[in-house]
Amino acid sequence: MKNNKVGTSGLRVGHIGLGTLTWGRDTEYDDAARMTQALIDAGGNLIDISPLYGEGLAVGVLGKILSGGVRREEMTISVHLGLGVKNGRVCQDASRSGLISALDQLLLDLGTDHVEIVSLAAPDNDVPFHELVDTLAALVTSGKARYLGLANHPAWEIARISQYLTDMHLPELTSVNADYSLLNRTIDDDVTAVADTFGLGIIAQSPLAGGVLTGKYRSTIPATSRAATEHLSATVDRYLDSDSRRLVEAVVKAADGLGRTPSDVSLAWLLGRPHVASLLSGARTAAQFDQLLALDLTPLPGQVSDVLDEVTA
Repeated sequence: MKNNKVGTSGLRVGHIGLGTLTWGRDTEYDDAARMTQALIDAGGNLIDISPLYGEGLAVGVLGKILSGGVRREEMTISVHLGLGVKNGRVCQDASRSGLISALDQLLLDLGTDHVEIVSLAAPDNDVPFHELVDTLAALVTSGKARYLGLANHPAWEIARISQYLTDMHLPELTSVNADYSLLNRTIDDDVTAVADTFGLGIIAQSPLAGGVLTGKYRSTIPATSRAATEHLSATVDRYLDSDSRRLVEAVVKAADGLGRTPSDVSLAWLLGRPHVASLLSGARTAAQFDQLLALDLTPLPGQVSDVLDEVTA
């Protein structure tokens, strides 16, 4: 697996990372453990986790995997803080106390003394700006995290936080997590421009648009798919309109012409985008993840990439 620098930092991650959104709820421990080992065996290292994932169960699954013999030094753990689950409900708390407590609990649950990346999961307008950003920086200076990131933030806020950290000579931002795919290019131009200005690496979430870019939803909704699952259907429904179907057909046509799969073409296009360091696979089963790791992912011919740029812009 190719390893990329995250922005202009010294951190390197595999170009395919492992998302854990379904762990503990839809993905059983055995499959999660197999995916983790498959990632490492393929030369990858990035695992993305949050106290919110799997309805609060994902962190426990990863902790069990770590205690089961996987070498911690082979893994780059990226954690999202500021959102969690309390009494079965999603709660937001990016206060100084909330962030420090959440990271301390996560480290305890994982059985480690640090994570490589700590990212703010979403903006929290109830917390004063300086308290929030100073606390994020303190998580790095304390040694509990190595790098800072933001997830699901608008471009102007990424720029504001980046500039503040630079001006105050605090640990700077390294990464931006955002939904990014041929069917979701909302970060093009603004977030990518900020990433260029501040030397940030982009970690692409939902790179196959909830599985829609595999082509499996072209004629029907498979009974075992995300779209047929009540708690996951929202991650897919937005990509099942007529415009998205038209774009998927263009991807399928390009894949047929190259003798590759729609998934391969979609991910190869994304890896060719500026500043993209890694793509997070949200595979629910080890079999699905094995299929993804087996993809070619070599760069697309320039003409094909240009056509996909044009039809999906």
